[in-house]
Amino acid sequence: MRSVQDILAEMKPLMGSLDAEERKKLNALEEELKTLQMTTEDKAAAKVWYEEGLEEIEKSITHIEHELKIRDQLKEVADILPLSYIAKNYFGKSAAWLYQRINGNKVRGKVYTLNREEVDTFNRALKEIGNKISSLSITS
Repeated sequence: MRSVQDILAEMKPLMGSLDAEERKKLNALEEELKTLQMTTEDKAAAKVWYEEGLEEIEKSITHIEHELKIRDQLKEVADILPLSYIAKNYFGKSAAWLYQRINGNKVRGKVYTLNREEVDTFNRALKEIGNKISSLSITS
């Protein structure tokens, strides 16, 4: 018979999956876990494991909400924003770097978005560029 720890370890990579087969496997593992005669220590370990899983899900949701907010706020002006200029002059990075963060792309297995400091820098860039454009007037 497998231990609670073995089952929890097998469940870990399946948590949060939207794949139907993986969800079935996760459900089967949960059912197997219910059939075990768990000690007080096993129950405590399972509780901690589930709580940690819920915390991870909460962090993921917060991250996704943050990512969507940035993308949604820029969708109307994304085509006219000089993102390459902003990336180079305000962040010292490439346009690809900035696009990755705006779109929440996965890079080397980790999803990146703009952090609080980078959002502040981006907002400053938008204000400065807006001021430059609004003060511009072509004369003949």
